[in-house]
Amino acid sequence: MLDRYFSSSDVLRRYRSGPAGAFLDGYASALHAEGYVLKTGCAHLADATHLGVWSERHGIPIARLDEDVVDRFKRHLPRCRCRGAKHHGYPHTRFRVGRFLRYLRREGILTAPQPVLTRTSVLVQAYCACMRRQRGLTERTLETYAPLVGAFLDALGEDPRRYDAAGLRAFVLLRVTRHERHSAPAVTAAVRSFLRYLVAEGRCSADLLAAVPSVRRWRLAKLPLYLPAEEVERILGACDVGSVYGLRDRAMLLLLARLGLRAGEVVQLRLADLDWKQGRLRVAGKGRRETSLPLPQDVGDAILAYLKHARPAVPDGHVFLRRRAPVGPLRSSALSARVAQAMQCAGVEAPSHGAHLLRHSLATRMLREGATLDWIGAVLRHRSVQSTALYAKVDVDLLRQVAQPWPGAQVSPC
Repeated sequence: MLDRYFSSSDVLRRYRSGPAGAFLDGYASALHAEGYVLKTGCAHLADATHLGVWSERHGIPIARLDEDVVDRFKRHLPRCRCRGAKHHGYPHTRFRVGRFLRYLRREGILTAPQPVLTRTSVLVQAYCACMRRQRGLTERTLETYAPLVGAFLDALGEDPRRYDAAGLRAFVLLRVTRHERHSAPAVTAAVRSFLRYLVAEGRCSADLLAAVPSVRRWRLAKLPLYLPAEEVERILGACDVGSVYGLRDRAMLLLLARLGLRAGEVVQLRLADLDWKQGRLRVAGKGRRETSLPLPQDVGDAILAYLKHARPAVPDGHVFLRRRAPVGPLRSSALSARVAQAMQCAGVEAPSHGAHLLRHSLATRMLREGATLDWIGAVLRHRSVQSTALYAKVDVDLLRQVAQPWPGAQVSPC
């Protein structure tokens, strides 16, 4: 595989005979599988070879490479005079040798480093492990909870027996003021979850659970943000289907606009979830609940066009992938950014620019076309009808017909 990047027999012989030569063909295969182009792949392989030569000169075999050795190598770069070494910019070299180190670990050539854990981090990791095993919390939830639990331990200490209601409430109130209103309940949820874990482990009193203050939040206090149907179509039409990015973006936006999928559900979609014969789509929603949805014709056509003409040919099971190396699945934030860019190209102004805006727009459109709340809830896969009830407020004309005047108030003629 090394000859995919180098055609010179002298270069191939020198690289393969070097200290890192035994691993370069496999590394080249990994780079190719992740979509690295010729020039970038050559730079990665050259830096891996350079690292091997330098480490051998200092009596360090490849099997003993670690972060400390790589840090020493990085400090050597500004004054490097190694024969045959090609420098493509020191900041990039630092990244590339780290990439080679991760490859060696993934292949089992190097052992993974054992982190030095403090008592606090041990407690956080034990909590996360228990939540995965006992409660089935997803990694995304734990990514939200773990930093909050770490801050909780930093503020109140590592000994749960010393916790009291005053300190607990002070921490919660301070953290809530630092969060947006819609995300403040995550603070209390994380604290309650951690306290329940400590109670189950017999490390603190169960009375502390009652001391966690609640964040007042009215579920139906605001209207859902949405776009009219014609503006949604303008956004979909703004995707340039003549480019590989436009083909991908149009397919993703159609899944948001036609099926009301969440951003996380779109980016986690896998090739095995597409049932072309039955014209259906399997979606793993919140709580790992799987649902089979019909695949509309325009959505299926857009996905098929992307798979045939724009998707990178890499061994990754996700449907939608990054175009730049290392090729892999997108993040939810990247999808929301693509929605915002399509809105800008279409000249659509809205108070929100996230992917969820298209989900709200679909529900609103269905309601105005006569769909019942039960039907809308089934399409959006809501667990409770209370979640769907939010959309009952968007039909203002119907609300005017059923609204009653305030007792004792003067009725306006309009």
